[in-house]
Amino acid sequence: MKVKVEQVEKNKVCLEVEVEKEKVNVAVTTAVRSLAKRVKVPGFRRGRVPKNILELAIGKELILDEALELLVPEAYSQAVEEQGVEPIDKPQVEVIKIEEDEPLLFKATVEVKPEVKLGEYKGLSVKKERVVVTEEEIQGVLQDLRERQATFEASEDEPAEHGDLIMVDFSGTVDEQSFEGSKAENMPMIVGAPGFFPGLSESLEGAKKDETREVKVTLPADFHVSEVAEKEAVFNVVVKDVHKKRLADLDDEFAKDVSEFATLDELKADLEKRLMEVKEQQVLEKMEQQALEQAVEQSEVDVPEVMTKRRAHSMLHNFAHELEHRGLSLDKYCEFKETTQEAVEEELLPPARESVKQELVLDAIVKNEGITVSPEKLTEALDNMAKGMKDPEQAKKRWSTDGTQEAMAISLARQEALAFLLKEAEVTEVDPDEGEGTNNEDSAEAEVSAEPDQEKAQE
Repeated sequence: MKVKVEQVEKNKVCLEVEVEKEKVNVAVTTAVRSLAKRVKVPGFRRGRVPKNILELAIGKELILDEALELLVPEAYSQAVEEQGVEPIDKPQVEVIKIEEDEPLLFKATVEVKPEVKLGEYKGLSVKKERVVVTEEEIQGVLQDLRERQATFEASEDEPAEHGDLIMVDFSGTVDEQSFEGSKAENMPMIVGAPGFFPGLSESLEGAKKDETREVKVTLPADFHVSEVAEKEAVFNVVVKDVHKKRLADLDDEFAKDVSEFATLDELKADLEKRLMEVKEQQVLEKMEQQALEQAVEQSEVDVPEVMTKRRAHSMLHNFAHELEHRGLSLDKYCEFKETTQEAVEEELLPPARESVKQELVLDAIVKNEGITVSPEKLTEALDNMAKGMKDPEQAKKRWSTDGTQEAMAISLARQEALAFLLKEAEVTEVDPDEGEGTNNEDSAEAEVSAEPDQEKAQE
């Protein structure tokens, strides 16, 4: 097979491919056999139609078209690999010549991965925040665990306080007219918690069972009934039941209930360790982001529009998936926000372009530094991803051919490139308030507070 590569535009090449006549003849023979089984010709059984009769019945062009479908994909893939071309889109194929007993000649024009002109990516200036776990943070996690283990006890005469569960009937009006969703019976409500009607639950603090209150709230600007948005609503609320929230005492028994530990001190020591690990990981990720942003800023790369649009479309798909987990469709979201899917995708273009640009720079560093991923590390990553699947081995076998394994190898190589940037960086240790952004204390506490419950559930 002969291949010529010509640069036709920036980030676009044309491959002129010539396939040997012997391969053409084999493909034509295979095409005849395949078509003979599918085409009905009077006087002949399927699969028994001679080539010359088949040509008379359907025409030579259809046979050659069938042969092309066998030849072009394989020849194109081989040409791309041989020439080191990295396509980012489907090729536009133009067949120059296809005849039996003659070489096949075709051209494939395709957009390719853009060239990256790397700037200085060694010796970057990176700030590393000191990691400290405070007693207040540990107590915050313990309080979260207490809240999750809380019980609710019916009360006949105690007033509702922040965090208590109440059952209410309510009916609301705007300008003395009811509206969609303004009436409900036996509605559970946590006092002080956000809801569809901001301020409603807060106004019921101090109420007792069987008490009736008139509550005025201003509906939000994004209220689902646009006609009454930003207007004052008047609610008549009947508190039918009050359930007081009871929190467990913070002692050894509590530690046994929520974790694998026998004492509260052991639980606190474990929480401190986990908080430290989570915060250290957050600091590492922030350092990586600093280094990557600097490396990208000092590099030159023209991100093709097709890559940007594909990434934005993928981001939109992921967003729709997240909405589904919350019980909301993308269509409903767009209706609520008074926008369209196309407009949402358009808004995603800038972050999509930056995301692609960062990956292109990382890929260039991988190539420039000769970074490779060991088979053992790739296998370990795939094994971890396959955990919990019904048939892990079948999944890994499928991944080896559907592109998943290749994508994992690329992702691991990019992680190695990030590690290389930090290894070569000039790191300055700073206090948390001197670093980039926040220390993500709340997210660290939230992540850690979930883990003891999960471990207890697995026992």
